[in-house]
Amino acid sequence: MIGRRSSILSCIFLAACAFTALDGCGAGGVGAAVRPKEATAAEGLGEGPCREAESSGEPLVVDWKPEQRGDLELLMKENVAIVSYSCKGFKLLKDCKVDGTYGFLGMSRKEQVVKLNNADEVKANLPLGGIGIAGNISAEMARGSTLDVAMIMVGKVKTTWAKVQADELKGECDGATHFVKGAMVGAFVMQTGTKGQVKSAAQMFGATAAGASTSEKNVQNKDGDIADCAKATPDDKKAPAQCQAFIRLELKGIIPKAPAAAVGAAPSPVAEKPAGNDVATAEATCPKGLVMAEGKCTEPKSAPAYLCNPKDANECVAQCGKGNAQSCGAAGTLYVAGSGGASRDEKKARELLTKGCDASDAKSCTNLGVLMMQGRGGAKDSTAAAKNFEKGCGDADALACGMLGAQYKSGDGVTKDEGKALTLLAKGCEGGNDLACGTAGKMYLDGAGTTKDVQKAVAFLKRACDGTQTQACVDLGLLSEIGKDAPKNAILAKMMYQRGCWRGNMQACFDQGRMELGFGGTKDAAKRAFEMGCMRNDKMSCAATKVLFGGSRPVFPGPETMELTSKCNSGSARDCGIAGLMNIATNNPMGQQQIERACMQQDGLACAVKNAKK
Repeated sequence: MIGRRSSILSCIFLAACAFTALDGCGAGGVGAAVRPKEATAAEGLGEGPCREAESSGEPLVVDWKPEQRGDLELLMKENVAIVSYSCKGFKLLKDCKVDGTYGFLGMSRKEQVVKLNNADEVKANLPLGGIGIAGNISAEMARGSTLDVAMIMVGKVKTTWAKVQADELKGECDGATHFVKGAMVGAFVMQTGTKGQVKSAAQMFGATAAGASTSEKNVQNKDGDIADCAKATPDDKKAPAQCQAFIRLELKGIIPKAPAAAVGAAPSPVAEKPAGNDVATAEATCPKGLVMAEGKCTEPKSAPAYLCNPKDANECVAQCGKGNAQSCGAAGTLYVAGSGGASRDEKKARELLTKGCDASDAKSCTNLGVLMMQGRGGAKDSTAAAKNFEKGCGDADALACGMLGAQYKSGDGVTKDEGKALTLLAKGCEGGNDLACGTAGKMYLDGAGTTKDVQKAVAFLKRACDGTQTQACVDLGLLSEIGKDAPKNAILAKMMYQRGCWRGNMQACFDQGRMELGFGGTKDAAKRAFEMGCMRNDKMSCAATKVLFGGSRPVFPGPETMELTSKCNSGSARDCGIAGLMNIATNNPMGQQQIERACMQQDGLACAVKNAKK
C-alpha cells in the first residue's frame, strides 16, 4: 500500500533504536545529523507519569523507519495485525495474527499540522520512538522548539473485526494488547519547528521539496507526495501510488482470555451489532490523563477545546460549547442512550448532533441521519437523512455509506436503485462496516443490482462474519458445507460456524457441533457447541445434548421437523440426520430410520447418534 519511500533527510531514530532494539542504527549513520545531548532520555522526559493506554488508541506512526512501515503493510495485506501498546512503548508482533482483511475507503482530502510542544506529547503521540526522540531533542524543546507533523489525509484502511478475543489469536502472541482496527493513509512530513510559528501543510511539504531547513538540528522524516495526494477522490478504490503512507493507526483492545475456571470452554460471546437501529458511540483514544485536541494527545489544561470523555455528558456539552465538534457528537450519543449523566432526550440529541455535523464532524452527520430516518427526536425525514449520510460517507464514515446504501436498496427517501445501493454498501464494507458487508454479500449471491457473483458474495460474507454479523457466518458456513454455489470446504464451514457461535448465534452453535462430529473435530468440542446453543434456547442443540450426551432438558416436537423430513425425502443427508435427531429426542420412531439413512450417506451427526444408541 505504501508507495516508494522518499529519502530520509535526517534520522530521528538514533535514540529510538536504543529503546526498540532495531537493526541498522549505529555510530556514523545518518542519525549523527541530530546532535547528541548530554541529557538522558529519562532527564528529557522529566518525572512525568507513565500514562497507560486506553482500550482504544490512535497513535501517530510518522516516526517509523521504512522497513518498520513495510512490516506493518505486509502484515495488513495478509491478516489483522496485532500489537503490544502501553505506556512503556509500542511493538508490532510480527508472528501474531488474526484471520481477516482490510479494505480502503476514500475521503475528502484533508490537511492538518500537529505541533508536539513537549516531551510528554512526543512520548504520548509517538509510542514507538517517542522516548528516544524526546530525550534526543529535549534541550531544543526546552528552548522553544517543537516537533511538527504535516499530514495530507485521503482515506482509511479498515477491517470489519469489531472485537478480538485472546482465544482467537494465532502464533506467538505474548504481550498482545491491541489489534489494528485501521489506519489513516496519505502523506506526511515531520520536522522541528518553533512555538508560535504557524506553517501550513503545503509550506512544510514545499520546504522539504526545496531542500530548505538543512540545519543539523532539524529533525525530519517524510513519506508520500503532496502532488499525488491532490489526485485522490472519495470514490477511489485505493489511494494514489505516492499517497499511501500510514499516518495514524486505530487500535482496539483485545478481550482477555476466559477465566481459569472456564478453561476449555468457548470464549464469551460477542453480541451481534444492531441492524442500524442505534447510533455509533464515541471512544477515548488517548492515554489516561490526556485528551485529543488539534490532532494530538495533550494535557487538558493545554487545550482551549478538546474531545471530551465520551462517558461524561456534562464535559461533552461543555467542550461542545467551546467549539469541539466531536464533543457535540459524543454528547448527542449520550442523550440518545440516556447515559453518562444525561437523561434520555432524543430532541436534545438531534440539536447536539446537528451542531457537530455543521462543524464537519462526520460521525455526528451519520448519527443525525439515523435519528432522522427513524423519526427519533423529531419528524421522520428520510430525504434529509440521506443528505447527512452523503456527508458522512464522503468523509470516510463507513456506517454512513452502509446506511445510504440501504436507503437506495429500499427506496426510502431516495429513488430506489439497487446498482447504486450495492456500490455504496461495498464502500461501507471496505470502510469496515460489517452490516454493509453482509447485505452486499447477499445481493451478490442473489444477483440483486448486479450479475450473480458467488466469489464476491463469499468474500463479503466472510468480512461480515469477521465482524459481528453472525447470520453471515451461518450463511457462509452453509455455502461451504454444501458446495452448491461455492467450492465445498468443510474446514472453512466449521470455522465460520464456530465464529458465529462464539459471537452468540445459536444456530451456528448447532452447526458447529455437527461439523465437529463429522469433520475432524472432537466429541468434547461438539458437546461444548451444543451446550452453548441449548443455553440460547436452540431446540436442535438441546436435542443433540439430550440424545448424545444425556442432557435433561426436554425437547418438544415442532413444525421444523416436518420441513426437515421433507428435505430428507428429497435426498439431503444433512437434513435426514437433523430430522432423525429431532424425532429421536421427541420419541418419534421415525427417527431411527432417518438416522440409518443419513449415516449410510456418511453424515457425521447421524453416525454419532447411531453409535450413541447402540
